[in-house]
Amino acid sequence: MKIINVKDKLKEINHPVESLSLGEFDIIGEYAAKRIRNPDHPLYHSVGCFYRANYERGLLIYSLIKEYKVMSFLEIGFGRGYGALCAAKAMQENGFGSVSTVDIDFDDNHMKMIRQIFPDDWFNRIEFLKGDSKEILNSDDMKYRSYDMVYIDGAHDYESTKNDWEYAKDHFNKLVLFDDYKLPDGAKFSTDDQTIDCARLIDEIEGYKKELIIMDRRIFFDDREWKDEDIKGGQVLIENA
Repeated sequence: MKIINVKDKLKEINHPVESLSLGEFDIIGEYAAKRIRNPDHPLYHSVGCFYRANYERGLLIYSLIKEYKVMSFLEIGFGRGYGALCAAKAMQENGFGSVSTVDIDFDDNHMKMIRQIFPDDWFNRIEFLKGDSKEILNSDDMKYRSYDMVYIDGAHDYESTKNDWEYAKDHFNKLVLFDDYKLPDGAKFSTDDQTIDCARLIDEIEGYKKELIIMDRRIFFDDREWKDEDIKGGQVLIENA
């Protein structure tokens, strides 16, 4: 599998960092992606509570949608909305496209807050599908759909990732993007959650062009002061070979 730094990938798809307004993604991240360290974390007292956890994924999603002229985007795992909002932003600028996002729950208070902050035009492009992805993706309605791009960022255990991929592989036209891939030697990574096992499933996928994009604070400020070679994971982009 090819490995590429996110800066180089953005340049490759004609959206170099210099062409992007990082401040616009910072604003989205402020309300939909910013993370908080626990007071027990060793960096809490020395460098601070808040940090930008992989805002680069928003840059990548946005740029892929722009470059590949993605008209339909399926997201599995809404979280707080960073990916969906970056996708909707790209589509609004393109003048076409829609987002479908699946999540087990959408927090009403959070949804109300972000709707007050971001443009109605973005939300008018987003379809919210509430439920477990296993149930949603296997429903009669979803059988007849196809998407230019699928973003898999739901439950990261092996079986859940496999279920999401089994749907995606038969319903994507251009791209599939997996979040939270960890290399086997990943001594350092943006998360130490032991439930993340999506790499095992991704490694089993054959017959497609696969590319690991190293990211997480490679563009936005990294108060950990990690070097590029210390980052042992990122997102995997899949295209038809």
